[in-house]
Amino acid sequence: MGVAAAMFQVAGVLREARHSDGHVLRADGVADGLLRILPAEEMTLVDLDLRHRQEHLLELLDSDYDGEYPGQFWDHFLSTPVSSYTEQDQRLRREVMRASDFYTDRQWHSTGMYSECFAPSGLDQVLVMPLPAPAGISRRLAFFRSPRRRFSDNERDAAVLLQPHITEALRLQARRSAAQLLTARQLQLLQMVALGYDNSAIARRWVVSPSTVRKHLENINARLGVTSRTAAVARAFPDITWS
Repeated sequence: MGVAAAMFQVAGVLREARHSDGHVLRADGVADGLLRILPAEEMTLVDLDLRHRQEHLLELLDSDYDGEYPGQFWDHFLSTPVSSYTEQDQRLRREVMRASDFYTDRQWHSTGMYSECFAPSGLDQVLVMPLPAPAGISRRLAFFRSPRRRFSDNERDAAVLLQPHITEALRLQARRSAAQLLTARQLQLLQMVALGYDNSAIARRWVVSPSTVRKHLENINARLGVTSRTAAVARAFPDITWS
């Protein structure tokens, strides 16, 4: 299968996967499709909590990977551009990057990140695809390869084309998961709140009293476990707060 055909197939699989109960990137066919376009030994969705120096990793391939970064990772994070460029340069916040965009092989192999984190795992080259995430979290889909197998320009371009499809699938699955807590009517009400309607405006559109709207919101807050309309909107539409 050619790259173009694989791209169309992955886009279609992602559209279906966002309706699945499990994580969208773990749905049948997603990982296999991505690897046809971007062959790699490791593929991981990473959420980095920069403030607390913690990470949550979703390993997308069956491997011996232990699900966390080596302890030295944070020691080298800020000094390694391929790891921290999304935080250090706002212009590059959404740019797909490779280790080879910052280093020659010789330079990369002389870094602490490579010698202490990559080399012990038998990995070398990395391609990083930034994705939107809640405030304070740096989310990226990372592809890792064995020594000296650089990601080509064409592969980087393919990752750029895949990025919006993965982003949309993650956003819609997050909304679908949250929406399961509410009735269709409650979800419609919160959509109006998110658009800036106050209780009186909603009451006029629904031809009910403002007190009825207020009661609906109280019920919504109780279902979602929040105490304000702002928190309810953020809970029902989590990607609104993603950056």
